[in-house]
Amino acid sequence: MAMRDITELMTAYRECSRNLWNVYFSKRENVGFALDTFEPIQKLLFDSLVLGELSYEGEAEGEDIPPPVLRVVPQHSSLILINRSSGPERSGYWDQEKDLAVGPDEITLEFVDYFDFYQVPIKDFHYYLCKILNFPRHPDYEGRKALLEVSDAKVFHDELADQKQGTA
Repeated sequence: MAMRDITELMTAYRECSRNLWNVYFSKRENVGFALDTFEPIQKLLFDSLVLGELSYEGEAEGEDIPPPVLRVVPQHSSLILINRSSGPERSGYWDQEKDLAVGPDEITLEFVDYFDFYQVPIKDFHYYLCKILNFPRHPDYEGRKALLEVSDAKVFHDELADQKQGTA
Protein backbone atom coordinates (compact mmCIF):
# COMPACT_ATOMS: atom_id res chain seq x y z
CA MET A 1 0.00 0.00 0.00
CA ALA A 2 1.56 3.26 -1.07
CA MET A 3 -1.05 5.91 -0.14
CA ARG A 4 -3.39 5.44 2.82
CA ASP A 5 -6.35 7.80 3.22
CA ILE A 6 -6.03 9.27 6.73
CA THR A 7 -8.62 12.03 6.33
CA GLU A 8 -10.68 10.48 9.12
CA LEU A 9 -7.71 10.58 11.53
CA MET A 10 -7.03 14.19 10.57
CA THR A 11 -10.70 15.09 11.11
CA ALA A 12 -10.66 13.52 14.59
CA TYR A 13 -7.52 15.52 15.48
CA ARG A 14 -9.02 18.70 13.99
CA GLU A 15 -12.23 18.35 16.00
CA CYS A 16 -10.43 17.52 19.25
CA SER A 17 -7.96 20.38 18.88
CA ARG A 18 -10.62 22.91 17.85
CA ASN A 19 -12.88 21.94 20.74
CA LEU A 20 -10.07 22.11 23.28
CA TRP A 21 -9.05 25.60 22.12
CA ASN A 22 -12.54 27.02 21.57
CA VAL A 23 -14.01 25.78 24.86
CA TYR A 24 -11.09 25.92 27.29
CA PHE A 25 -8.32 28.22 26.02
CA SER A 26 -9.87 30.95 23.87
CA LYS A 27 -11.70 32.62 26.73
CA ARG A 28 -8.61 33.23 28.87
CA GLU A 29 -7.74 36.82 29.68
CA ASN A 30 -4.12 36.45 28.59
CA VAL A 31 -4.62 35.20 25.02
CA GLY A 32 -0.89 35.28 24.24
CA PHE A 33 -0.20 32.94 27.15
CA ALA A 34 -3.10 30.71 26.08
CA LEU A 35 -1.70 30.47 22.53
CA ASP A 36 1.80 29.66 23.84
CA THR A 37 0.41 27.04 26.23
CA PHE A 38 -1.85 25.48 23.61
CA GLU A 39 0.88 24.97 20.98
CA PRO A 40 2.67 22.05 22.74
CA ILE A 41 -0.68 20.52 23.69
CA GLN A 42 -1.73 20.67 20.06
CA LYS A 43 1.50 18.93 19.02
CA LEU A 44 0.90 16.17 21.57
CA LEU A 45 -2.64 15.72 20.27
CA PHE A 46 -1.37 15.44 16.70
CA ASP A 47 1.35 12.98 17.68
CA SER A 48 -1.14 10.86 19.61
CA LEU A 49 -4.25 11.00 17.42
CA VAL A 50 -2.59 10.98 13.99
CA LEU A 51 1.06 9.95 14.07
CA GLY A 52 0.47 7.24 16.68
CA GLU A 53 -1.94 5.55 14.28
CA LEU A 54 0.46 5.44 11.31
CA SER A 55 2.68 2.49 10.54
CA TYR A 56 6.39 2.93 9.92
CA GLU A 57 8.50 0.40 8.05
CA GLY A 58 11.87 2.12 7.56
CA GLU A 59 15.25 1.17 9.00
CA ALA A 60 15.60 4.18 11.33
CA GLU A 61 14.96 3.84 15.05
CA GLY A 62 13.99 6.10 17.95
CA GLU A 63 14.60 9.80 17.35
CA ASP A 64 16.07 9.06 13.90
CA ILE A 65 12.63 8.20 12.50
CA PRO A 66 11.71 10.95 10.04
CA PRO A 67 8.23 12.48 10.26
CA PRO A 68 5.64 10.74 8.08
CA VAL A 69 4.97 12.12 4.63
CA LEU A 70 1.41 13.45 4.58
CA ARG A 71 -0.03 14.49 1.23
CA VAL A 72 -2.96 16.87 0.83
CA VAL A 73 -4.85 16.01 -2.34
CA PRO A 74 -7.62 18.19 -3.81
CA GLN A 75 -10.77 16.12 -4.35
CA HIS A 76 -11.69 18.00 -7.54
CA SER A 77 -10.82 21.31 -9.12
CA SER A 78 -10.30 23.32 -5.92
CA LEU A 79 -9.32 26.91 -5.26
CA ILE A 80 -5.79 27.23 -3.88
CA LEU A 81 -4.24 30.26 -2.22
CA ILE A 82 -0.49 30.63 -2.69
CA ASN A 83 1.73 32.70 -0.43
CA ARG A 84 3.56 35.55 -2.15
CA SER A 85 6.86 34.86 -0.41
CA SER A 86 9.13 32.06 -1.51
CA GLY A 87 11.54 32.51 1.40
CA PRO A 88 11.53 30.61 4.69
CA GLU A 89 9.36 33.28 6.30
CA ARG A 90 6.00 33.47 4.60
CA SER A 91 4.26 36.77 4.10
CA GLY A 92 0.73 37.44 5.28
CA TYR A 93 -0.42 37.65 1.68
CA TRP A 94 -2.06 34.63 0.04
CA ASP A 95 -2.85 36.22 -3.31
CA GLN A 96 0.00 35.13 -5.58
CA GLU A 97 -2.65 33.99 -8.08
CA LYS A 98 -6.25 35.11 -8.31
CA ASP A 99 -8.86 32.36 -8.60
CA LEU A 100 -6.34 29.57 -9.27
CA ALA A 101 -7.92 26.12 -9.16
CA VAL A 102 -6.01 22.84 -9.04
CA GLY A 103 -7.07 19.24 -9.52
CA PRO A 104 -5.78 16.10 -7.80
CA ASP A 105 -3.28 15.29 -10.58
CA GLU A 106 -1.94 18.82 -11.11
CA ILE A 107 -0.06 19.49 -7.86
CA THR A 108 1.73 17.67 -5.05
CA LEU A 109 1.16 19.17 -1.61
CA GLU A 110 2.65 18.21 1.74
CA PHE A 111 0.65 18.82 4.93
CA VAL A 112 2.31 21.34 7.28
CA ASP A 113 -0.50 22.29 9.66
CA TYR A 114 -4.02 23.64 9.82
CA PHE A 115 -4.53 27.36 9.25
CA ASP A 116 -7.03 30.10 10.02
CA PHE A 117 -6.65 33.74 9.15
CA TYR A 118 -7.70 34.59 12.71
CA GLN A 119 -6.49 32.61 15.73
CA VAL A 120 -8.65 34.37 18.29
CA PRO A 121 -11.20 33.90 19.65
CA ILE A 122 -12.31 30.84 17.65
CA LYS A 123 -10.16 28.34 15.77
CA ASP A 124 -11.88 26.55 12.94
CA PHE A 125 -8.88 25.12 11.06
CA HIS A 126 -10.60 26.09 7.83
CA TYR A 127 -7.54 25.46 5.64
CA TYR A 128 -4.77 22.94 5.21
CA LEU A 129 -1.44 24.78 5.27
CA CYS A 130 0.71 22.94 2.74
CA LYS A 131 4.09 23.07 1.12
CA ILE A 132 4.04 22.87 -2.68
CA LEU A 133 6.36 20.01 -3.66
CA ASN A 134 5.55 19.72 -7.35
CA PHE A 135 3.51 22.02 -9.59
CA PRO A 136 4.39 21.50 -13.28
CA ARG A 137 2.10 24.31 -14.45
CA HIS A 138 3.90 26.76 -12.10
CA PRO A 139 7.31 25.30 -11.17
CA ASP A 140 8.41 28.64 -9.69
CA TYR A 141 5.85 28.12 -6.87
CA GLU A 142 7.46 24.89 -5.71
CA GLY A 143 8.66 25.24 -2.12
CA ARG A 144 6.08 27.91 -1.30
CA LYS A 145 3.27 27.56 1.20
CA ALA A 146 -0.30 27.22 0.02
CA LEU A 147 -3.78 27.03 1.54
CA LEU A 148 -6.47 24.59 0.49
CA GLU A 149 -9.91 24.44 2.13
CA VAL A 150 -10.28 21.37 4.33
CA SER A 151 -13.65 20.60 2.74
CA ASP A 152 -12.01 20.42 -0.72
CA ALA A 153 -9.25 17.92 0.05
CA LYS A 154 -8.25 14.60 1.57
CA VAL A 155 -5.07 13.71 3.41
CA PHE A 156 -3.04 10.62 2.61
CA HIS A 157 -0.10 9.00 4.37
CA ASP A 158 2.48 8.36 1.66
CA GLU A 159 3.90 5.12 3.06
CA LEU A 160 6.20 4.57 0.08
CA ALA A 161 7.84 7.98 0.61
CA ASP A 162 8.21 7.12 4.31
CA GLN A 163 10.08 3.93 3.42
CA LYS A 164 12.42 5.87 1.10
CA GLN A 165 13.12 8.43 3.87
CA GLY A 166 13.79 5.70 6.42
CA THR A 167 16.39 3.98 4.24
CA ALA A 168 18.12 7.12 2.97
